[in-house]
Amino acid sequence: MATLEKIRQRKKILAIVIGAALLAFIIEVGVEAIGRSGGNSATAKVGNEKIDIMAFQRRVEQEAADDQQNNKQIDAAVRQQQVLDEMINEKLLEQEYKKLGISVSDSEISELMIGKNAAPMVVQFAQQVGAKSPAELYDFIMNPGKQGVQDNQVAELRNQWNKLKDDLIKQYKFAKLQTLLAGCMQPNNLDLAQVQANESLTNVITFVKKDYATLPDDKYPVSDAELKAEWEKLKPMFKMDDKVCALHYIAVNIEPSAEDIAAANKIADAAYIALQKGRGIDSVRLLGTVKIDTAKMVQKDMPVKVRDLFAGAQLGATHRDSTVGNHHVMYKLINKEVSLDSVELSYVIAQGDAKFQKSILDQLNSGKSLDELKKANAQKVDGKTNEWQRIYNAPDSMKVKIANAAPGTYFTYMSAEQGATLMRVDSKKPAKTFYTVATVSYDAYASTKTSDQLRDKFQDFLNKNKTAKSFAENAAKAGYNAVEEMITPSTAQLGLGVYGQSAIKDSRKAIKWAFDNKQDMVSPIFSDNNDVLLAVAVDGIYEDGYAPYTYPDIKDLLETRIRSSKKGDALVKQYQGKAKDLAGYAAALGTQIDTVNIVFSKNSDPKLGSEPGLIGRMSVAKQGALQGPTKGEHAMFVYQVVKQEKSDYKPTKEELANRYNQSRGAQVFSNARTMFNILSKATKVKKRLIDFY
Repeated sequence: MATLEKIRQRKKILAIVIGAALLAFIIEVGVEAIGRSGGNSATAKVGNEKIDIMAFQRRVEQEAADDQQNNKQIDAAVRQQQVLDEMINEKLLEQEYKKLGISVSDSEISELMIGKNAAPMVVQFAQQVGAKSPAELYDFIMNPGKQGVQDNQVAELRNQWNKLKDDLIKQYKFAKLQTLLAGCMQPNNLDLAQVQANESLTNVITFVKKDYATLPDDKYPVSDAELKAEWEKLKPMFKMDDKVCALHYIAVNIEPSAEDIAAANKIADAAYIALQKGRGIDSVRLLGTVKIDTAKMVQKDMPVKVRDLFAGAQLGATHRDSTVGNHHVMYKLINKEVSLDSVELSYVIAQGDAKFQKSILDQLNSGKSLDELKKANAQKVDGKTNEWQRIYNAPDSMKVKIANAAPGTYFTYMSAEQGATLMRVDSKKPAKTFYTVATVSYDAYASTKTSDQLRDKFQDFLNKNKTAKSFAENAAKAGYNAVEEMITPSTAQLGLGVYGQSAIKDSRKAIKWAFDNKQDMVSPIFSDNNDVLLAVAVDGIYEDGYAPYTYPDIKDLLETRIRSSKKGDALVKQYQGKAKDLAGYAAALGTQIDTVNIVFSKNSDPKLGSEPGLIGRMSVAKQGALQGPTKGEHAMFVYQVVKQEKSDYKPTKEELANRYNQSRGAQVFSNARTMFNILSKATKVKKRLIDFY
């Protein structure tokens, strides 16, 4: 039947050959990597189980091949880290499944893959390869001899089927774990009563405040001893899963010089002059250094710059866009034609000799339906009816046949000795004007001379600044930007953890160098990324896995907390007893009285800011009593409960249970990210990727 014929055609022999070559390369690289790691072949250890370098590299290569097929450009180190994290998470889950006795039975797998209610992803896969059902596809790839097909012809299809099965088993196991966890986290009556109490009583608060930001920072200095003490108090916040390296890096973009840009402008000028000559673009091709893209499109799809210009222009019309940075773009109108675009077609494939083909054609035109003919001629007739197709890019021969075809009548579109494609035009949309537009572009790049000058200047800076301190302090004077960052051995790219900075591609070698060296050392220049020169300076390496209090971001956080606390104490002392009511405090503070509604379950409010402690006190304060001055996280407050409003609405038990699950129950803890976080903390995980790459 036609369905199986489609399946036979999906052999992917070339992909298998390429895959074999890649596998050989992986094995070779894997042996080298094991040598670099001192013979230990584990890229990670999860509890007592290892993730072997060879299995890891096969998985990386598979992901890389998928990326290439889907036109994804992902940094190799980023993909490696993602794959390792996935494999670690899979190990964590499998270990948990084993502890809990979670499995998927053969009957469950069979139902998921080929049952009447097969999983949607299996049904979709079967349809994509031309099978009517998952069961039909399974029979074909597991018993190819029944259809006269060699076993090796379905090997790749069988591999895809087995991978799909493995993915489904993983999903089904995880769903069982989620269900089990959700069942263990059901709220009791006390939990439900607490949820209701937290939301049922609203305190209407009037308040005044004075923000700490109104006080000058320099009057509230913070000592190193205070920073260290605050860090110790908050130390769990700064726990890292691995050792930490604090560093500065300088990334020098390799950009074209004024001389390079001038040379590029000359080439772009020459390209535009060549483009203007004649109707074609062959003269532009002779330049060799420009990029040419030609596309057929309707007016609305043309580049905005030439949409109106080319609509009424003569063939050969050109336009040069204004240069954006170092990017030159120009356009030429190559052709203009009126053509059919969208056509509703029906087509039938008749597999048989000329007599059989004519018989099917005659029966179709006499009123027989496709379904009737398929049923009467099993495995010899297939097709589709009433499908809209865009044919503006189809061969002219096809467009001519469709344009001349009588609507509603089947005709022979294509025929061979043992098969024919019969076609019927059901309806046509009006013809459209299509424009063939050539887009010519040229980018200015840094010349070898410019690249060498940039490298020489950067190397001179590194020669003069051989310590981390001088590297950071003297960068600005030399015209460089030394960026601070804190990394772990699992960091895939520099710049990922720096706000406002773009990640630097191919920077993994610089990261590895930092961990292989000592504090205060400065690296050589790394140029794995052809567009960037990179160097790093090691400020410190911290083995205990806690981010240091001296690191700028953490230091800023601690200073803000300490300084805010000092300001709060000073303001409370200054205004304590200065008034007897809110109006008096408003006058003393030079502000207005404001109102806010508070329930216990809130953590913040637009008017108050993030003030969980203050909100908790406000929600239980005695009505009518003046409270404060009191110190908050970001401001000093004086407030008063003016009214308490109790909700008359009585939520159902189910509504309370849903709110509990959303805030502190199953919905919080049964999502994948939270589960992996919990499991990784409960199981010792050691990553060793940096030992290999």
